[in-house]
Amino acid sequence: MPGVSELLAKAAGCFPLYAFSNSNREHEQYWSKQFSGILSNFKEVYVSSTIGLRKPEAEAYDYVVRTIGVSADRIVFFDDTLENIEGARARGLQAVHVRSGAGLADALAVLIERSRGS
Repeated sequence: MPGVSELLAKAAGCFPLYAFSNSNREHEQYWSKQFSGILSNFKEVYVSSTIGLRKPEAEAYDYVVRTIGVSADRIVFFDDTLENIEGARARGLQAVHVRSGAGLADALAVLIERSRGS
């Protein structure tokens, strides 16, 4: 997505970013190198093959929330899969179903603006 790196850098200046991906080790080796610049915006990247849990399993969200160390309702979770959104909401996270790069950009812009006002 054009501009995503700049957008994530801006967001990372306002609040901590985390990523959670269902991925196997081989695929992770590829994308972690290919997108290392973008991934540097994230405080932590949780990968299903590493933590042994996958979205939309309840335990997966609980693990991520517990390791981040804040209450679930303070976390905003973005995903393009409705099943993962529903799983996150069932565990108390705020969840945004992202269907496009523009949708992600719009949702992040709102959060960035809110963080500046608080």
